[in-house]
Amino acid sequence: MLKSMTGFSRTEERTGLCIVALEISSVNHRNQEISVRLPREISHLEPMIQQKLRSSSRRGKIQARIDISWDSAVKASRIESEVLKGYAKEMQDIRVQLGMKGEVNLELLLPLPGAVSSQEAAGSELEGILKDAVETILDRGIEEWDSMRVKEGEHLQGAILDLMIQFGNITGVIENKWSTAREKALSSVRERISQVLGAYAPAVDENRIAQEIVLLSDKWDITEEIARSSSHVDKFLGLVHNDEVSGKTLDFLLQEMNREINTIASKVQDPEVRWAAVEAKGLLESIREQVQNLE
Repeated sequence: MLKSMTGFSRTEERTGLCIVALEISSVNHRNQEISVRLPREISHLEPMIQQKLRSSSRRGKIQARIDISWDSAVKASRIESEVLKGYAKEMQDIRVQLGMKGEVNLELLLPLPGAVSSQEAAGSELEGILKDAVETILDRGIEEWDSMRVKEGEHLQGAILDLMIQFGNITGVIENKWSTAREKALSSVRERISQVLGAYAPAVDENRIAQEIVLLSDKWDITEEIARSSSHVDKFLGLVHNDEVSGKTLDFLLQEMNREINTIASKVQDPEVRWAAVEAKGLLESIREQVQNLE
């Protein structure tokens, strides 16, 4: 199943001491880029979180954030006096070096890392509880996030298929119009070649005219481009139903299709064929916008 790169989930896990909340969000990106924001108490779990997120997607900009809300019984805090003394000494030394007067303000030191700590949260006995809670919400959060991406992918798949079918129909229109326009073009080329050659050689052999037409046909004949475009449509429709296909693969094929349509538009002078090519280019652009949302 195709997946969108856009997704979101929010999950919580309650323990006897706290509530652990996880948010996962993702948006489009050419490659895989993962960022994780964690509170200090579980910062050592970041490699594990990164690995799980990385294995759950192929590309996209993914952001994960975990917050811990401690119960009131756990919020009893203590001031780490030794840490504060170290901060105060460093601050005072800097004041002396800069020639500043006055005493160090304690209120400026309290917010610094490690100055105040939770008695229970500082204990190693909480590590197992927090790790279990994080693993639980991570598995659940990734599942919900992935489910949202699958649903969005189904929506994108339907839109992409509708647009590609329209593109295939326009390719058929181009083929039909070209079958008529080609005869006119051949007749015009034949007439011009006959006039040019006839001016120098009144009795021009038909084989010579045919040879000249073949040489010139590469400059205006779009039969091969039409055939390749039709083949690309069939290939694309098959890939969209492939669970393993990536958005990058589809985007590459769309680039090939766009080149064929550009060649058709540049070769043909027939206004109806050129207008159909313009419509086809517009559809390809719409399809590409949708495909760029796919993982």
